Amino acid sequence: MSYISNTAFEVRVSNNEWDNLCNITGMYQGEDVVEDCSAGFLCARLGLLDCEGFAGMANENAWEMIAAVSTTTDEDGIYACNTYDSQLISNGANAWHVGHTTLGLGVPAGKRGTFTRIVFNGQNIYRFGVGNTTDSGAGSYYTIDDGLLTPSLTAPETAGTVYFKTHGAGTFTEGTSDSFGFIDVIACKTPASV
Repeated sequence: MSYISNTAFEVRVSNNEWDNLCNITGMYQGEDVVEDCSAGFLCARLGLLDCEGFAGMANENAWEMIAAVSTTTDEDGIYACNTYDSQLISNGANAWHVGHTTLGLGVPAGKRGTFTRIVFNGQNIYRFGVGNTTDSGAGSYYTIDDGLLTPSLTAPETAGTVYFKTHGAGTFTEGTSDSFGFIDVIACKTPASV
């Protein structure tokens, strides 16, 4: 996939002390090809990556990541490409680390990045760029479709279904200037039937 413009991801409110193992290392895998991964793109683990330099050995905490879809469950693990602290950019042939203007940078194809597990407890708040939605941030609820937030007028009714509820919106500040828009969402899961 090519980079999606106006994408970003930040953890806003979380139980950091207890959820500090939410970050894993991953490399995005598209249609059987390693591809670029935009900031905030929602993913699921496919399998362990090979341990570099050691043939036939798997790295125990580095994963191949694929796009999350509507049937991906919380038990499977849904992760957002988290490049907030990453400053690696690429022109396809070369990659550089930069120290400024990092909002919305993605992970170049073939490079490892950080993926943060979304905690669907009805309390954790996450910030996505408007490019991470299929409707520029105008929905009340969002489900997941092909790694993006897809609007819905109502929350899902099927027990155990993950979704996001809109919490607010605004404009990112990058350095001293306004940048592109964001939406804040609360990660929720439809409760089991009683």
